[in-house]
Amino acid sequence: MKIAVGLIISVVLLSACGGGSSDSATPVAKEDPKLSGIYQSSDAVMLVDTSLKNGVIAADSSGNVFTFDNVTQNNNELNLKGVHLWSPSVDFYDSSLSLAVSFNGNVANAMATIDNKSFVHTFKKQADSLPLNKLVGTHMNEADGSTWIIDANGNLTINGMCTFTGKITAKDYYYKATADATGCSSSTYDGKYEGYALTVNESNHMYFVGALYNDLNMVWGSVKL
Repeated sequence: MKIAVGLIISVVLLSACGGGSSDSATPVAKEDPKLSGIYQSSDAVMLVDTSLKNGVIAADSSGNVFTFDNVTQNNNELNLKGVHLWSPSVDFYDSSLSLAVSFNGNVANAMATIDNKSFVHTFKKQADSLPLNKLVGTHMNEADGSTWIIDANGNLTINGMCTFTGKITAKDYYYKATADATGCSSSTYDGKYEGYALTVNESNHMYFVGALYNDLNMVWGSVKL
């Protein structure tokens, strides 16, 4: 069973600062009949990729991260089954629990209770993630002191509770990520990870958000660009 790690932080409400990207770099959302994409509510973000069996991950500003074993599409509804909830204090999993996310145009609605925690959101579809050349630089998260370094080849280094060295690769509207963790504050977090990354706009500022996981751990963090 995977466990939540203390790196998990608010994904759209944190106060970090770092290298600059002007508001003119903010992409404009496109009308798209497909359900896949990046979605954001007032206090959560959700990544949907219907080409993947487990292609939904969501996180809210309370530090809760939700993943799902199986995602099936029925017209404009996604049925999610096998729910994982990760947070700094909770590691919850129920293979039989299921919920539905309904879509109407660029809006997705979810209403469920997971381990006594509300998962009720009205998500709006967002623009695709920024291109790699808009991510390049050294960025700092003031909330946890971590630094994120991204170069023009997609090489990624994060110095925080661990040193993560890896790579991000563009996949349509988001990024796939791989990384090795070394020198962690607890050696149980050392090892190889894979995951996802994307950009979101909060209050006219762009944030780079990433989730990395392996058979033991899930880490989630973000940094202002």
